[in-house]
Amino acid sequence: VLRPQLAFTDIIDNSSNSTFKATTKLKEKHNAIIPLEKTTTAHPYEYEINNIEYPAKVLTFRPEIMYGSLEETPFHFVDTPKQFEEMLSILEGVDEIAIDLEHHDYRTFQGFTCLIQLSTRKEDYIIDALVLRAHIPQLNKVLSNPKIVKLFHGAEMDMVWLQRDFGCYVVGLFDTYHASKVLELEAHGLAFLLKYYCGVETNKKYQLADWRVRPIPKEMMKYARIDTHYLLYIYDRMRNDILEKDLDTKQPLRVVLERSARTSLNLYQKEVYDAEEGEGPNGWASHLRKSALALTPLQLAVYKALHAWRDRTARIEDESVRYVTPSPMLVSIASEMPTDMKSLTACCHPMMPNLLKVYAQDVLLLIEKTRVSEL
Repeated sequence: VLRPQLAFTDIIDNSSNSTFKATTKLKEKHNAIIPLEKTTTAHPYEYEINNIEYPAKVLTFRPEIMYGSLEETPFHFVDTPKQFEEMLSILEGVDEIAIDLEHHDYRTFQGFTCLIQLSTRKEDYIIDALVLRAHIPQLNKVLSNPKIVKLFHGAEMDMVWLQRDFGCYVVGLFDTYHASKVLELEAHGLAFLLKYYCGVETNKKYQLADWRVRPIPKEMMKYARIDTHYLLYIYDRMRNDILEKDLDTKQPLRVVLERSARTSLNLYQKEVYDAEEGEGPNGWASHLRKSALALTPLQLAVYKALHAWRDRTARIEDESVRYVTPSPMLVSIASEMPTDMKSLTACCHPMMPNLLKVYAQDVLLLIEKTRVSEL
């Protein structure tokens, strides 16, 4: 697969010493109550989210609207600016939209959005977020519009990906994950909801698919479509079930809306490298805690040096740290402290990663330098 980020028009900043600012991506604050130039909060839509008036339909018991079959529902793969504009004009006129994202984070450091799936009551859309990356910020007109309810399932990561890649923020989120919690269902994943409410089985083999692939195989496209196609109907069923708990105060439904609002206030934060304490999701301390090996002080010093090298290399090459060298392999190298190519290769099971081959001499030199400095 070709590296799609090479064609991105925006600059990818993987540096550890710079922070992500909303205004880097957000150039126009659509549907603002407080204009962008007067917004002082880190989250540019914090005021709008905290002061939202949900459409009356959200708090009303009403008959669910049955979904159409996949075969009969019009489907649009959106990969040209013209198609995007046509889709946007339709989305601006609807009351509710179901949304999901497909993401890639293995051959890139920060990750990027590959697809955005959207469903209305009448049509399904899948946006090629690689090709249309520069156009997608305009989707914020819809996403930040409080009059349009946005249905996501488990939206925590979707919120930050939309911010990071497109400067898009969601006002008016209804997260069906929170609804499943309030309803105390036996499980809370989307696959369970699809089976429970629609009798639809999903193919789990695509959960870890490489969504950079173009053209997208038919079965992958279907899997992506299913994520949003049924969600509006599921929302209808869940909303009514929650309202039945307390039709007078509607408090259980308000709990779902409050939790959804909190989710939409999630902020994207760049990963900072902590060389001293090794904390954070990719920190050396957390990786070491998962390892069964007990390292000597010298091995630990080598491990820390290798870990910092891996982080630097991943940022420079725009690769994930696990692509550069998987953590168990890094611990193995630190434990063995190889002195030549043969012994380094012996530490790498089942095979040496490509970038480790490229930087092998640097790694061997780093191990030697650390050994000498620790003596």
